[in-house]
Amino acid sequence: MENNEEKKSDPIPDATSEPMTSPPSEQVVAPSAESIAADGEQNPEVKESVTVEEVLESLQEMQETADLLFGAQDPNVCTFPEGYKPRQTVFACITCTPAPQMAGVCYGCSLNCHDGHEIVELYTKRKFRCDCGNPKFGAEKKCTLYEEKPKENEFNVYNHNYHGKFCTCDAYYPDDAHGFELYQCEICEDWYHDSHTPSKSIRYETELEPEEKEPAAAICAGCIKKIPFVAHIPEGKDVFCHSKLTSEQLIVPEELANMSIMVSHFRERLCKCSGCTRVYDLADCEFLLDNEDDMATFEDEARKKVASEQKTEGEEMRELVKEVGMDGARVFYEGLNEFKRKFAEFVNKKAEEGNLITEDDIKQFREELMDGQERKRPRLE
Repeated sequence: MENNEEKKSDPIPDATSEPMTSPPSEQVVAPSAESIAADGEQNPEVKESVTVEEVLESLQEMQETADLLFGAQDPNVCTFPEGYKPRQTVFACITCTPAPQMAGVCYGCSLNCHDGHEIVELYTKRKFRCDCGNPKFGAEKKCTLYEEKPKENEFNVYNHNYHGKFCTCDAYYPDDAHGFELYQCEICEDWYHDSHTPSKSIRYETELEPEEKEPAAAICAGCIKKIPFVAHIPEGKDVFCHSKLTSEQLIVPEELANMSIMVSHFRERLCKCSGCTRVYDLADCEFLLDNEDDMATFEDEARKKVASEQKTEGEEMRELVKEVGMDGARVFYEGLNEFKRKFAEFVNKKAEEGNLITEDDIKQFREELMDGQERKRPRLE
């Protein structure tokens, strides 16, 4: 799943969008091993060869996605004691809670209590409290990180995502999502294929070049009917005060029937006067004014935590010396630097030749690297 970005072309019935993107996208979900294998089966060229740029870009995107989703999450802690968190990464365990049951678990529980299970990543959800080990899981299944969970979480909100189903078509992700992207609604947090819900863009910067993109929030057709004022947000940067709109003016325009909208800088455009605030309360979308609910805040916190935990090369070296001694650390870094140098030479050569990196190329590189290590071993020993 990925973060939503406004489209610059007319709506096309094609599956493309944001974190609403593959539940992620950018909202983001990094491609799984299964999806990569499926690519190879359907297109042998994908399996056998890719360009250097594609490899590096893919690795970078997957790392950035993982940092944004999990950077601020503790892999060894159950978030249940923290209550209904403003926003957190949530997973559904189909193994432990198959349909018709609905339950979600936090990041730490997905790793420690449900390892090896059929897990569906739901990206992030608002005001959710971890269900792991509560009565939904039966008497035999306890949370290994925080066992005392005497009752169900009455304020959690569930939908078919917790059965691994997405969009109005009930596609099962990732099995039925190959070749498609999904976008996540800012209001109900369900995911939709663009091809099934064509959209209209409401732009913030009206003078951008066609290829330029703006961060945008998507609101699905169902939620537009519940909060029709969003259908009347005009293009531009002005804050939109909707509390004075008449009931006639709040009718969803016919051209937007069964369409979603993509609003650039959506939360910046929302009015915070007392009249509009009351409308948000009545429509149960007061969370739109909560900074902690905003995905941008969630991602910023993740980036800060990742940056704070990054160790300098000197710190890493000192820790390694403690574990394996000075000689062991020296040998390790010599080997690491040699690998970096040889891999850079290998990649640059392929790039200069304009060649694709194939599976055979990787095997040959590995064999040459291992042969070099074997020749050096007697000298090091």
